[in-house]
Amino acid sequence: MIYMDRRLFQILDHINEGIIIIDEKLNIIYWNTQMEKLTNIKQEKAINRNLYERLPSLDRNYFRNAIDSVVKKDYKYFFSSSIHKGLITDSRKVNVRVNPFKIDNSRYVLIECIDVTSQALRIEQLKKFSNELYLLNKELKEKEKEIEKLAYYDQLTGLANRTLFYNMAEKFLEEAKRNNTKLGLMFIDIDQFKRINDKYGHKVGDQVVVEVANLLEKSTRKHDIVSRYGGDEFLILLPNIKHYNNYKIIASRIAIANRRVIVSDDIQIDISLSIGVSFYPRDGETIDDLIFKADKAMYCAKNRGGNECIHYITK
Repeated sequence: MIYMDRRLFQILDHINEGIIIIDEKLNIIYWNTQMEKLTNIKQEKAINRNLYERLPSLDRNYFRNAIDSVVKKDYKYFFSSSIHKGLITDSRKVNVRVNPFKIDNSRYVLIECIDVTSQALRIEQLKKFSNELYLLNKELKEKEKEIEKLAYYDQLTGLANRTLFYNMAEKFLEEAKRNNTKLGLMFIDIDQFKRINDKYGHKVGDQVVVEVANLLEKSTRKHDIVSRYGGDEFLILLPNIKHYNNYKIIASRIAIANRRVIVSDDIQIDISLSIGVSFYPRDGETIDDLIFKADKAMYCAKNRGGNECIHYITK
């Protein structure tokens, strides 16, 4: 039997991992106190017993081959509890490290059994916490989107509201000033909207507003900004207009779009729109200037009977 100082055995009995020492014939010559706790097998029941007889859970081909390589070739092995489950016990998660050593030309194998149950539990808790944190973060982002939608988008039509329109308009205006380009603005009002509300009710009025919003979005370019300014009024920002007359392309799309709103089988409403147009830099230096000028042009269209698009004419 391997000779070791009794003090060394005492030390091995007090470390916080299970220690097994076997000889070349795979007989157990040392079994510490921690192994007793892990397996409920007392030292006297383990010493001088064959490793696989005492721990049949280790009697697996890959483990036998590993032990054989340790004894004959001085290889070292590590078996993770997450991959190799139940090597020592089914009730705990135990990592197993196998190393060779020699004393007086005799070969021995040191088997360390490290109980990582608490660490694995903490890792699982951390994974659970991380998943909960991910879900909470996802929920918060969705809430942020909802709040942003409430803050910047019209609840009825889904269009940009006045706040978002001004934010975007100021950016496009600064870009136009910086690049010396043109910026167009359309002010749109639904003709006879009060009459529609009075005759059919506000629910139908809302349906008309939504239909006009969809019509304007379909008629504009991808980078144009369509906004509900309030009530039955809409604004369209036209960035990067090459020539002042290019607004007519958008106006013609709006003019030929289907403006019939089907309320029910026997009620259909034909919508007409009055549109005023202004431009930077010709008609103003600020967004408010452009809105004011486009609004005046829009009322000029209304005074002519509506259903018309007029650009502001500087006097």
